[in-house]
Amino acid sequence: MITRVSSRLALIVLVAATSTARAESLAELLGGVAANARFDVPARADVRITRGTATGRAAMLGRGRVVYFEVRDGVRALIHPGKALVQSGGRAAPAVMGLALPATDLLLEDLAVFTASMLRTPLVSDDSPAGVVVTGEPAYPSAYALLVFTIDRDRHPIVRTQYYQGTTSNLVKVRRDGALVELDGHWRPGEVTVENLPDGTSTQLRLAWRAAREVPASLFTPAGLRGPSSIEWPPDS
Repeated sequence: MITRVSSRLALIVLVAATSTARAESLAELLGGVAANARFDVPARADVRITRGTATGRAAMLGRGRVVYFEVRDGVRALIHPGKALVQSGGRAAPAVMGLALPATDLLLEDLAVFTASMLRTPLVSDDSPAGVVVTGEPAYPSAYALLVFTIDRDRHPIVRTQYYQGTTSNLVKVRRDGALVELDGHWRPGEVTVENLPDGTSTQLRLAWRAAREVPASLFTPAGLRGPSSIEWPPDS
């Protein structure tokens, strides 16, 4: 009897040790998030923007870790992790840190591709069925003092982001990414909602994703901001 009990205890300890060994480390988790966020195959989302009663159209294209974002008849921007360029006077000019996307509750930096080095000293602050919560100060130049990401552990997209500005206790925005769709092995949000807490406003993005292998690589360089736009818009936009 004692032998059987001891064997069962040993098996439980072995299973627990195996599960612990297989648990994803923080570095592996963030690496998975970065791999999911990256555009290994160029992709495009046709975007409908709604803020209050105002609506607009935009196109978001990604290649590697670079995002090209254009509002129809409006801003054109090239967004890298930690920096952004905007079209100004027919040329590519550095964007001011904290530059907002007009008529939305988004900053240009909110559209940047996540990278594993985005946070300085990241920490896991919660781990539940709702996701793994990772907290840290931005490692890149940023308008934010603290970022809090809730991550889908299985698929690795970020499903919720809290933005703190000025101090690490001043929560100013909450972003939720939902209606996830899989495209070329990467999970992309079909819906994004951003709540601006001080202003009491919110912005909704609806994104229709597709592969965009035909897009020239030059679009993702400063040259893509020079001259007229090459973006073709859907008939209903």
